[in-house]
Amino acid sequence: MNETAAAAKPAPVPTHELLLRLVDMPLYDKVELVGDNPNSQIKALRLHRGKFDAYCPSCGKHTTWTTVVAPELEQRAKQESAASPLSSSSRFSGPTVHHWQGEFKLRIFCARDGRHHGDFYFDTLGPSGFDYIQFKTGERTELDRTLLVKVGQYPSLTDFQLGDLTEFEDGMSKQQRREFVRATNSAAHGFNVAACVYFRRVFESVLMKARDEYMAQNGLTEWQEFKDARTDERIRLLREHLPRFMSEHPQLYGVLSVGVHELTEEQCAADLPMLRKAIELIMRDIVTVARQKREREEVSRLVAQAVGRHKG
Repeated sequence: MNETAAAAKPAPVPTHELLLRLVDMPLYDKVELVGDNPNSQIKALRLHRGKFDAYCPSCGKHTTWTTVVAPELEQRAKQESAASPLSSSSRFSGPTVHHWQGEFKLRIFCARDGRHHGDFYFDTLGPSGFDYIQFKTGERTELDRTLLVKVGQYPSLTDFQLGDLTEFEDGMSKQQRREFVRATNSAAHGFNVAACVYFRRVFESVLMKARDEYMAQNGLTEWQEFKDARTDERIRLLREHLPRFMSEHPQLYGVLSVGVHELTEEQCAADLPMLRKAIELIMRDIVTVARQKREREEVSRLVAQAVGRHKG
């Protein structure tokens, strides 16, 4: 590889950042390892000891997770460190340079309860650690790129991601929670159009609930104007009764519908992080209103009790 090509090649992602990306990504997604020594990057990943914060499905709370390294891997690393400087620096596939690629598992433990753990399974695509370097006329030649693929995990990605829903318990109905779970699970397995369908159903359920409440408050059994309106117009009709973020972004429904009817899986995947955040913001607005209402009712009750005690 000439100096110009080497200089232009991106630097490897820091091991901690790579770990977080691998933990959060859906099954069968791929990450390309950049740099001139993928075998060394995978070695660093498998030997990494670090901590990060995430939801624990078993505890039902956010916690700190710690990565662990199997004793046999530590022994392998020690053996490699004791190898001759020549074989280590040249990366020659001799008996003292180990093959760190292929199938492997990363394990994490919950700081709240050591019995709670997560397992993540990976495989590599591309040249092996032995084949990555060819020696031709005394020069090393890079072969094809190396990809890391997540092939399994437990608990599921959905179990980890649903921890973010605990804050919405005061605002989400059981049905909305089920739809959100299905959206998250679909996205985790690469069914991105299906995820758009479920996110849209959550959006629609919020709108229909506001319609029902408005009609009940106004003694209506029929609301023809609402029935004849497009969805963005319906949102404007109910803007005073809907979550603030939803009222401010009536066009969001159109984005969801385009995802359902027109976009490819890959195009939907690009929009899903934004769509999830949008639904979360809608739910957060509902929770805020519900908590404020409950707080007002509680303080009003206490005020009434105080007034009663001090009468006379």
